[in-house]
Amino acid sequence: MEDRAETTEGECVGLEYQEDMRQALRARAKASGRVRRIRQVALTGAAVFVGASVVPLAKGEVPGAQPLVIAGVLVVLLFVVQPWLTARQFHKIASRHGAYHVEVDDFGVAVSNAGGSSRLNWTAAPYYAETPDTFVLLSGDKDLSCLTVLPKRGVRGPEGVDGVRTLLDRHIRRL
Repeated sequence: MEDRAETTEGECVGLEYQEDMRQALRARAKASGRVRRIRQVALTGAAVFVGASVVPLAKGEVPGAQPLVIAGVLVVLLFVVQPWLTARQFHKIASRHGAYHVEVDDFGVAVSNAGGSSRLNWTAAPYYAETPDTFVLLSGDKDLSCLTVLPKRGVRGPEGVDGVRTLLDRHIRRL
């Protein structure tokens, strides 16, 4: 399906696209306090395991490889595998619903697909983040648990992207 957009009177921009969640999840992770806390805990845990290898060195002993291996596995699991699995889950869910049709206007965002439709007013998504390829609308809770993705490729021409940006800047705060 070809991604396209329509700009109509009354400051309304329409988008049509197939969902892609990778950049949206990265933007959410960057803005979310929960994700930062998880990363801090993971790095602290890895530092503890690395420190467990350094202590024997200070005593002149040969350190075991086990703490270093555990630290490496912990870092790989939390910084590589976990984000990949999350994006994969979101992609599976989103791909079941087919093409998304979105209208952004002065009242909020209307999203519809084969699975249903919803209308978000601006208070439901008071923040947004912009990535090179998407606008990501984020909920107001501390963990940013809800997100709505608006891929720029779904908008025809740079004036459509600017129209979406203008509407978002007018009604919600950019992170």
